[in-house]
Amino acid sequence: MVITSRKLELELGINSTIANYFANERKVPENNLFWNNKRIYISSGFGFLTIPMIFDLVHKCGVPLDILLNDGHVSLMEQGFHQLKLYENEEISFEEFLNGCKNLLQDKIKQPKLAADLFALFSGKPSSYFTFETTHKALARSDSFLFTLVDLDLSDEWITQFLPYWYSLARPILLLDDFKDLVEDRSSGEENTIIELGDNVAAIEAAYNMGIADLELLATINPQLAAFMRRFLNDALRYDYIRAELMKS
Repeated sequence: MVITSRKLELELGINSTIANYFANERKVPENNLFWNNKRIYISSGFGFLTIPMIFDLVHKCGVPLDILLNDGHVSLMEQGFHQLKLYENEEISFEEFLNGCKNLLQDKIKQPKLAADLFALFSGKPSSYFTFETTHKALARSDSFLFTLVDLDLSDEWITQFLPYWYSLARPILLLDDFKDLVEDRSSGEENTIIELGDNVAAIEAAYNMGIADLELLATINPQLAAFMRRFLNDALRYDYIRAELMKS
């Protein structure tokens, strides 16, 4: 499916400048595993859609477009995604991934407290400055995206206010993945919120309700995106294996 700037604007509520930048202007980075064999920057699927969605969320929370769409900032994000893909492909260890992030961010960090907290969290240590998702481990697995904020001159107060909005989008995206991959994750032992919650009817209902609650907050800042996500979450309850589980109750 081709993702046009018009689709991003009308269906996801993305700012027109951000939509045009990622759908039309930004070129696919060379030698980057995240965009491996891709000819367009934004493809279908939340892995790619998350980029304009998060940039738009950050903008709606007050960060100017000229700062967000600065080539240096976007390039740094792209390099971080390459490192993440190396780890996901098991070409590097998690420790090497973290060291790669540290090297990328060297001399570029403008929000040292967020950077310190993220490196602490991913090293298995508690955070010192901000509150992150720690209740459900499976819902924190996208927090590496927050590294894309540490090169921006953001106040501590802004980070504190932003994190709930971050999770109002990040958690539903992860929950959709958990619904889709439930059967596979049972076999592979991969992290999955439904499995973590008990892997039963109550767990499915709890995961769904968590997603809906998050989208209520997201709707206060981007109602179109919240509605878009809600449709996917409702569709997840119609997966054959999910319906089979729910019919047991």
